[in-house]
Amino acid sequence: MKILITDKNGQILYEGSPSLHGDGVVIGSGNDCDIQLNKMGVSRRQIQLRYNSDGYLTLQDLQSPYGTIVNGEKIQPGFIATINPGCFIEMSDDVFVSLQLEGNEASISPDSDRFFPFFLNSNESFVRKSFATIRSKLPRQYYPALSATEGEMVTRIKELSAVLEVSYALNTISSFPRLLEFTLEMAINVTGGERAVMMLFNEELGRLETVSMVNFDNKEITEDMQATSFLVSKCFDTGESLIGPSHNFRNPNSKMKGPEEVGILSVAIVPLKEMTNTIGVLYVDTKHSGNIMTSRTDQMLKIFASQASVAINRTKMYHDATTDQVTGIANENLFLRRLTEEFCRAQRYRKDISLILMDLDHFSAVNETYGENTGNRILKEVGKIFNSATRIHDLVARFGSDSFAMLLPETPYTGALVAANKLKSSLSQTKVRAGNQTIMLTGSFGLASSSGVTTKPSDLLKMAEKALKLARKRGGNQIA
Repeated sequence: MKILITDKNGQILYEGSPSLHGDGVVIGSGNDCDIQLNKMGVSRRQIQLRYNSDGYLTLQDLQSPYGTIVNGEKIQPGFIATINPGCFIEMSDDVFVSLQLEGNEASISPDSDRFFPFFLNSNESFVRKSFATIRSKLPRQYYPALSATEGEMVTRIKELSAVLEVSYALNTISSFPRLLEFTLEMAINVTGGERAVMMLFNEELGRLETVSMVNFDNKEITEDMQATSFLVSKCFDTGESLIGPSHNFRNPNSKMKGPEEVGILSVAIVPLKEMTNTIGVLYVDTKHSGNIMTSRTDQMLKIFASQASVAINRTKMYHDATTDQVTGIANENLFLRRLTEEFCRAQRYRKDISLILMDLDHFSAVNETYGENTGNRILKEVGKIFNSATRIHDLVARFGSDSFAMLLPETPYTGALVAANKLKSSLSQTKVRAGNQTIMLTGSFGLASSSGVTTKPSDLLKMAEKALKLARKRGGNQIA
């Protein structure tokens, strides 16, 4: 395996083909590392690359400050993941590792590009291989008893591995919807269920709403969920689990079909709790006669429900910390962090990056004349205008009391100018009613794009602020 390590300028820091079998290689800044890198942001012993006993190439983050990124996925400090040859590893903002097979070298690749499930598959495979070895050394009359023990052992290993898997995912998967979906997949895997749903209580609407769903056919959703809605409501209202064959749960409303009448043979419904409050429900069911859920399922699903609740709470905290409460778009803290990240990425890959800053003209006078509530309504409308103009990788944020920012990765000045003109036009067409009065909106825009003189994120921000000041000086409703 060829290992090539470079910095953001393309300078080669290491190039070689060390053996990744046995203990593999450790990369870091320490003298005891197999590959030593004296670069800012690299910890003493940061990562270990090696082939595991199943022949898979793995990466373990030993002690990085913030995690190691593999093809855009973050591996948290202390965790291990299977990786593919040819992957791209970011050890820091200035140290990048690429792996390539050489000559006739072969490597076993994971079944997919996903890191999960890792523990579940490898641990079950280990148990089955171990029992196969034992079976080959015993007389055939012991096979039935051995098979029964193997089945029980595999079940217990799957349960423990699934808990570890979801804990790992909780710290690694950055996408909240994907994390919920993965939790449902693990719940299905260990319970023998067929389908799963995660529901959360919407306080504004006063009802449970589906936030994630796995393996439901569109034709079945309405009828099947209606048939089990009384069970879901009961679980949410009482905070108690409901698990077992569906014939144990008759619908008290005889006019509606129950779960058994729509073909559901077994259900498992557990509450999602944050401290003592029930915030939602985890639902698993099956239409297969061989998969009847038991009280043991209750314990597993409670663990998954608890972990999902942690993820939900964590995401809510992150949302509150990075979102402007008035407009609902990103706040200044998130904007400055993303500016740094995107600027460094643009420098690394020699890409353009642009920034638009906008101040609402005469906003303080509007606030004084019409009041704070009207001012907040205006800010919300402007937030919507900026939000509707973004591409998937752009970021819009409120940047001060009456200022907004739009970050445009991989966009030259000409592209930023087009975006600014569209924003200016949309803003001038927006009217806000305040009693019998109509308030017309305009804004001053400052543009900046990366160039030879922008060597750090603050340079780009200062250029945009300077241009914004010029637009205001020209009388407002201008782009500079």
